[in-house]
Amino acid sequence: MTQPRCVLWTNPDQASSLAGVLGGAGIELIGAGCPDSARTGQVATEIGCDPVDDLRQALTTLDTDMILLGGAGAFGEEPNDADLDALRAAHARNVCVATLDPIPATASGIAGTNFAEVLHQGVLGSFASFVPLIRYRPIVAELTSVLETYAPVRSAMLRFTGPSDLGSLGARLFNMLDLTRWLIGVPSVIEAAYVSPRAGRGMHPLPGETLRNLHGEITMNLRFSDGRCASVYLSDQFHMSEVEMTLASAEGHISLDQHGFRWLNPTGNQVDSHESPNAELNTDAGALESGLAELCAGVAPSRPPIDYSSVLSMTHAALLSTRTGQGESPHDVEQLMLSM
Repeated sequence: MTQPRCVLWTNPDQASSLAGVLGGAGIELIGAGCPDSARTGQVATEIGCDPVDDLRQALTTLDTDMILLGGAGAFGEEPNDADLDALRAAHARNVCVATLDPIPATASGIAGTNFAEVLHQGVLGSFASFVPLIRYRPIVAELTSVLETYAPVRSAMLRFTGPSDLGSLGARLFNMLDLTRWLIGVPSVIEAAYVSPRAGRGMHPLPGETLRNLHGEITMNLRFSDGRCASVYLSDQFHMSEVEMTLASAEGHISLDQHGFRWLNPTGNQVDSHESPNAELNTDAGALESGLAELCAGVAPSRPPIDYSSVLSMTHAALLSTRTGQGESPHDVEQLMLSM
């Protein structure tokens, strides 16, 4: 069987990590480029492949099976129709596009663009697959079968941390809110706080309206219209990748990490448990490696897709809350985002 080929578009500080992931997935790296064009040669030399200078041209004409956007730079950050056309061209040529950065990365300016149309149609995910999604990790797939008999989640404590080269803080925010939407639903109010790695005495940078190039930590309190709640901690400043959840309901509580989970009833007796046969597949690197291999092979199991407009509005509400210091409504953001 012919080895699938990939072009990597990446920031210099993540190039070697992503090249290693592609190698582990059995994917041949044939070219690499960088959002900072002056460093494209450096990146290509470091990971031993040909330089690629133009991402849109690569999407529309380059002979490859996959294009992985590790650091997308300005591409797809805003709802630019030229970027969407390039993604459509790749899709038409059966070139798989995978991205660690959400596309688009902002909810601003979408109304009236072609991005609004594909968001309405729910087809954006067919043009660019966001990876690695927490919902698709094996431990969450095992949890899914348990949740069928577990009462509706009443409250949750969620933690998602890891290194920035395998997912920026903006990517982790998008990823976690997709998981939250699947577990509990869309919150009525998000209260969020952000701290930058550069924060210090007298200096407290705040995020703008984009998920791109966002690093540091975010904490969130989520309130739902039916009284349920969740707390979230996110960081891209940890060396090790970790996902942790504690879920509570009338049926007891579930504690989960990448190694497995336990369900205890309200009196403390174990109802169910699972131990991951390969916990590495639940880490950022392992999940990305297996996800890219699935995409190249075209054998990914059927799973619910991302509701991009809903999740993007949740992320925008969170970013807005970090600036206003108040709770913000994802519903209000989505209405503004998609109003034509």
